[in-house]
Amino acid sequence: MAENGHVPALKALADRISVVAVCDPLPARLEAARKHFPSAKLFSSAEALFGEVHNLDFADIATPPRFHFGDVKNALEHGVNVLCEKPLVFSHAEFEQLRALAAKKGLTLFTVHNWKKAPPLLKAREIIAAGTLGEITHVELHVLRSQAAVTADGKNWRTDPKLAGGGIMADHGWHNFYLACVLAGKMPKRIDVRNNIPAAGQAENESSCHIDFGGSGALVFLTWRSPVRKNHILVYGTKGLLEIRDNEVLTQTPQGVTVFDSGEKLSGGSAHPTWMKLSLEDFLDGFENRRLHAENLREALACVLLTEYGYKAAASGRAETLPATI
Repeated sequence: MAENGHVPALKALADRISVVAVCDPLPARLEAARKHFPSAKLFSSAEALFGEVHNLDFADIATPPRFHFGDVKNALEHGVNVLCEKPLVFSHAEFEQLRALAAKKGLTLFTVHNWKKAPPLLKAREIIAAGTLGEITHVELHVLRSQAAVTADGKNWRTDPKLAGGGIMADHGWHNFYLACVLAGKMPKRIDVRNNIPAAGQAENESSCHIDFGGSGALVFLTWRSPVRKNHILVYGTKGLLEIRDNEVLTQTPQGVTVFDSGEKLSGGSAHPTWMKLSLEDFLDGFENRRLHAENLREALACVLLTEYGYKAAASGRAETLPATI
C-alpha cells in the first residue's frame, strides 16, 4: 500500500510535499524507497529517523495495523502531525489516548479514508446531497473477494490476527464502516456481527455486520471466499434508491431510472493512488480548513467503535450498544 498507493500520491503532490526521509525495517523495502525518493534519507527504525531528521511537517504511516498505535504515538510524541493508513487503532481506549496526545501537542491525527474519493462514491454522495433519494433509510455495502490481498513479497499478513488485528472485518471493515456512516448521513448507535472463522486461532474470512443508526440501518457484508471479485452498494431513501455496481451508479425514482458510468471499478485494485491523492489533499487542506480534520477524526472514532464492539458482538452472539461519545 505504501509503494503502490501512497508513493504515487506523494509524487503527484510534489509541488506541496517533499519526502525527506523513509523508514522501514526491511532492507529490500528501503531499496525500493531509494528508487522512488533518491534524495531522501533512509532509516531502519523510527527512533533513528526522529533522532536525526527534525522539523518534519508530518509522518505518513503505512505499517501493518498492529503497529499503528505505537508508530502514531511515537510520531506525535516527537511533535509531528500524522497521516495514518486504516485501521487507525482497534480500541476506544487507544483512540482516546492518541486523540488526547494530539490535542495536547496541538497536532493533527488523520486517517486515510480514500474510498470516499472513489468516483462512484463521489457521484453517489453528490446525488444524495441533492436530495434525489430523500431521507436515507437503509444502506448496504457488499465486498466480495476470493482471498485477502497479498503483499509485494507474496505473503499474506492480513490473515494473521496478530499482525492484522483480525480478519476481513479488520481489513475491509474500516473503509466500509465510514462509507456506511457517510452514505447514511448519521453516526452509529449499535452493531451486531456474525463472523465465519475457518478454524480456531484463525482470522475470520467472512463477516456480516448490521449497524443501527437510530431510525435507519446498514448491512456491511465482507467475504474472502467469493467466486467473483466485486463491490456492490445499495442506498435506499424515501424518494428513491441508488445502486453502485462497481463503476456504474444507478438511481431509480418514480420518475424513472438514470445510470452514470464513473469509468472506474471499486474492485479494480487495492492501492487506488488517485483516490489516495484526493485524501492526501484533504489532509493538507485541513491545516487551513480544520473542518476536514475534525470530520475525519469523527469518522475514525465511529470506525474504531464499530470494529471494537463488532468483535465483541461476534464473540457474544448479541448486538452491542456503542458508547455515547460520537
